Amino acid sequence: MSFELEIIVWLQSFRSGFFDALFQFFTMFGEELVIIGILGFIYWCYDKKMGEQIGITVFISLVLNSFIKNIVQRYRPYVVDTRIANVRPQTSGGYSFPSGHTQGAASVFGSLAIWMKKRWITIISIIIIILVAISRMYLGVHFLSDVIVGGLLGIGISYLGYRYFSKDPDTKIFYKYLIIIAVVFGLILYIMTLFTIQATSTLNNALNLYDKLEGTLKMLGTVCGFVVGVTFEKNKVQFQQHRVNWKNLIRFALGVSIVMVVRIGLKAIFGLIINPEHLQEGQLFLSSLALLFDTIRYFAMVFVGIGLYPMLFKKFNI
Repeated sequence: MSFELEIIVWLQSFRSGFFDALFQFFTMFGEELVIIGILGFIYWCYDKKMGEQIGITVFISLVLNSFIKNIVQRYRPYVVDTRIANVRPQTSGGYSFPSGHTQGAASVFGSLAIWMKKRWITIISIIIIILVAISRMYLGVHFLSDVIVGGLLGIGISYLGYRYFSKDPDTKIFYKYLIIIAVVFGLILYIMTLFTIQATSTLNNALNLYDKLEGTLKMLGTVCGFVVGVTFEKNKVQFQQHRVNWKNLIRFALGVSIVMVVRIGLKAIFGLIINPEHLQEGQLFLSSLALLFDTIRYFAMVFVGIGLYPMLFKKFNI
């Protein structure tokens, strides 16, 4: 680990306002808004079937990432070594291994390269994945091994997803078992964590419960929302795609806006009931409620975007 710390110290030796801004820009390609935007564009505007296949592959990859983080529980570099600065504290909670941003970028852009089979897309995808990986180290939130494993997992799962869907499987059965696995896995993980949770030097037991499960349950809610949304769209909506650029621009801009309104709006509403940042020692019920709200919020965000929002395409001819 020592040489990995020295790599980060060396990268941060070049710190300046310009490089801080540049690498924070690069790291955004592995963040939620960019991933939602790319998946939304493919699903709403480019190729619905491809968007469905890439979307479920990416979300499964991110669930796996959250699960591994909770198993390994590796502290971030800035926690381990005081020489390392946390340049972007707003996106650096939780554990370090493997890198969620790198795995997210590798899952999305790796899938684009694998599904589309265009050389220029492959080259751009590789560059973006590498830049995200470097940015996570420069920002002080990941080790070299974190980003390498995250990148390999993202690309590997993307390839496996492509191979699976290229066989044209019965997705109804696949989605049925996926929902069952997600719900059962979430419940088991919650019960196990609830009965083993303890306070740490920095977190009381309620905050620690929330901190450990927040990422995984959000992703499980996302997977369930995606599956239910896709199923609803196939049965009730069945929107068609076109190549009218101005209409696709409206679809994309309105879709991202609606998804983010649901995300931010529900967070504000649920925050009136319980604010996770204010959890006190022993408030495990409130911590559990906050986790349930997060799961519901991410389920709703994806279900609305994938299932309900496309109903407007026919209604307003866009």
